[in-house]
Amino acid sequence: MDENLKLCPFCGGEAELQYGGSGNRESAGMSFVRCKKCGAISQKFEVSRKYSSDEKAIEAWNRRY
Repeated sequence: MDENLKLCPFCGGEAELQYGGSGNRESAGMSFVRCKKCGAISQKFEVSRKYSSDEKAIEAWNRRY
């Protein structure tokens, strides 16, 4: 588990940063966090030059919205 990610608020499982589509950040176009145990996901963030979509996805997961 990424040390920046909190455990899942629903099941307590480990979470991981994932990418939409192919699983490859460069071609996926979006980032999100997913629980390995129950499958809960964070909001998805489109890759942009204005901000890091990875950081935004981790922030959203850790806020529990």
